[in-house]
Amino acid sequence: MSVLPDFDAFDRAILAILQKDNTTPQRVIGATVNLSAPAVQRRIKRME
Repeated sequence: MSVLPDFDAFDRAILAILQKDNTTPQRVIGATVNLSAPAVQRRIKRME
């Protein structure tokens, strides 16, 4: 049985953007959700 990670508001916002267009650059996602591109990258990697 796997344990799902806890998603916060930032994670859900990032997922919503990627579900609409998975080619959106991380810097654009970051600007949209008020995070840096490296922070977005870390969150995406953690959700994989």
